[in-house]
Amino acid sequence: MTLGQFTIFFSILLILIQLIILRRNFKAEHLLQIPISILFGYFIDLTMVMLGFVNPEAYIFKIIYLLIGCVILGFGVYIEVLANVAMLPGESFVRAVSSTWHTEFGSTKVAFDVSLTVIAGLLSLIFAHRLDGVREGTIIAALLVGIIARLFGRALAFAEPLLFPQSAAKKLDEGTGSDAVASDNSIVIVIGRQYGSGQTA
Repeated sequence: MTLGQFTIFFSILLILIQLIILRRNFKAEHLLQIPISILFGYFIDLTMVMLGFVNPEAYIFKIIYLLIGCVILGFGVYIEVLANVAMLPGESFVRAVSSTWHTEFGSTKVAFDVSLTVIAGLLSLIFAHRLDGVREGTIIAALLVGIIARLFGRALAFAEPLLFPQSAAKKLDEGTGSDAVASDNSIVIVIGRQYGSGQTA
């Protein structure tokens, strides 16, 4: 199996686990993950061929390429979550866990990635009797991607109301109610009519 084909297989497994976790909350739109996973798997194989010339020999350059990849992937995860549309099963699985057990997405993403790394290491030791395909880069990526996605979320928090005003308004209404007062030093613009005065504040 190619890396892309195995990714498709593993993605389908994650979708099935989401079905178990979400139960009645599993919606028909979650099934969109299946065609997305298939396309993603084949794009992995395609880009593996396209970027085959990228093969750094020096250890420092390997680390640099790894960090660049983590930043790109972390930004992609942030955009994927921000858009709140059909996700890849990896992120959708994390969202299912965080929404069911009310955990923070970024922390849950890190825990999920680290868990997969540990499982991969154990399976490698069991079947290959050595660490094969799991090294320090795997651990760094598992720890960094979720953290980077969370940092993008904090740094670009101002963009969410601009890009998705309805989603931001819904979160504000659900989280604070219509008569709430901000307690986090954020700027709140209140539009209200002073009845009897004929003025709007």
